[in-house]
Amino acid sequence: MEMNLPAYVGSLIRLLEENGYECYVVGGAIRSFLLHMPVHDYDLTTDAVPEEMKTVFRDYKTIETGLKHGTLTILSEGHPVEITTYRHDSDYSDHRHPEAVTFSKAIEEDCARRDFTVNALCYNPSRGFLDFFGGLDDLETRTIRCIGEADRRFNEDALRILRALRFAAALAFTIDPMTGEALLRNRGLLHFISTERINEELCGFLSARRCASFMQDYQPVFMECIPFCKEVTDEEWKKTLTVIDRTHDPMIRMALILCCCECQEPERTLREMKFRTADIRAIMNLLALQDADISDHTAVRKLLRHLQIPFDDYLSFRKALDPSINDIAARLEYEDVLRRHECWQLRDMAFTGNDAKELGFRGKEISEVLEYLLDQVMEEKIHNRREDLILAAEEYRKKSRS
Repeated sequence: MEMNLPAYVGSLIRLLEENGYECYVVGGAIRSFLLHMPVHDYDLTTDAVPEEMKTVFRDYKTIETGLKHGTLTILSEGHPVEITTYRHDSDYSDHRHPEAVTFSKAIEEDCARRDFTVNALCYNPSRGFLDFFGGLDDLETRTIRCIGEADRRFNEDALRILRALRFAAALAFTIDPMTGEALLRNRGLLHFISTERINEELCGFLSARRCASFMQDYQPVFMECIPFCKEVTDEEWKKTLTVIDRTHDPMIRMALILCCCECQEPERTLREMKFRTADIRAIMNLLALQDADISDHTAVRKLLRHLQIPFDDYLSFRKALDPSINDIAARLEYEDVLRRHECWQLRDMAFTGNDAKELGFRGKEISEVLEYLLDQVMEEKIHNRREDLILAAEEYRKKSRS
């Protein structure tokens, strides 16, 4: 079988070979190709050391991505391609990074340091596929298996615990029993990993279609990653997983976990888990509106006033929490609000802060009258016409100052 490489990748391989070096495509690109999935990035590995690569690619724009680890990024026809020198790692003292990196001239030695067999496949157009550790068989049986001793692999880099689960959930693979046992056995090592890296892997995992089943089978791992879940009973955990299985958006799933596990300080928890500010805002908005009325036109319009995320995302969240809600009716009401260009926020109102000033409102009175008028419009007690709003504002001023 041949792997049809894009020209911008093939030209880099040829140039290295013309200068007397080896070069292979390695890692995720091969896995995706063999699984008939889209290939988005190509990583290359070579026996050329960084200084030799710089000479070979002197006519290319290069970026010194990680020279001490042997990585150079080459801009080929507008595409960034990472090329890394064969290497083998020394001992890992912090369960994440090797104490030293030594360059190698043997491709097998380079593959031996990788995490899982399906990530250690190599390809060269003239030599075909190289498979030193049974990765092709594991792709065939859809299995995630550590290279060599699983305990050693997880001790070297504890983040591999979450990577194994993310790959398995995303690819609909199973985890080799010995790898799975080691994964559970070494879960405590996740405390050595930065919160930012755990968050990155966790969010990737939560976007995988089959994440719920793996969260059930490997529950102790997620107790390490999502601390507030440690107090949750087995029954509550099963209910939570049933709920998150009804949607596939990672941020909605995180909101559902916070909701179902009754996290007492969700915003603080999300910040401690290093979620992005925008994601925290979206999740907190979902939690704040989890019980909002969406049963009729006015209710939907009132909801929109406070909603800070796409309406479809909000409906997905509500439908996951309660499959019995009439989301179709709510969506039709939402589309009707848009079609009729109805007023549901201050900027849509035919009365502004300047209008309030002209009527004599000052300071916080301005925001108070604007909010009052918007409520009246939303409840269809007055029309969104400037003359009507002025009259209502004057009446409001009389009552508030009497």
